[in-house]
Amino acid sequence: MKLSRLFTGAALALVLPLCAFAQTKSSAPAPQSEGTVTKTSSAQVAPVRTKTSKPVKGVVVNLLTLKRINAQEASTLPNKSVLALLVGSRIVYVFKADGTSVGDDLARLADAPVGVIGRTLSRNGVTVMLADIVDTMK
Repeated sequence: MKLSRLFTGAALALVLPLCAFAQTKSSAPAPQSEGTVTKTSSAQVAPVRTKTSKPVKGVVVNLLTLKRINAQEASTLPNKSVLALLVGSRIVYVFKADGTSVGDDLARLADAPVGVIGRTLSRNGVTVMLADIVDTMK
């Protein structure tokens, strides 16, 4: 029971930053008159976004077991969206630039170190990449 709550909390922690990213990207700022002052609380702070020109290199891990996985094991998973990258000591959840999962690509490339080029979003200790390119690295 505690384990299922942990995974549910982890899944929400991964999805919520993307929801905030989609809202901040699509909404235009409201026009303001010259004399108004806008207050922002700490909850409304935008996530840190960086675009990487060189690939972020990591190994494919299963988020349910937090262990490295090979391509054969990954291909047998019914839900490939539980795959992520382990980069150093941090876990990076990877999406395509349009917001869909790259689980199928990570499952196919799981035997070798994987490189991802795209935008990195970090908020509250959770790191999400919006990938332009996902490929193996040597």
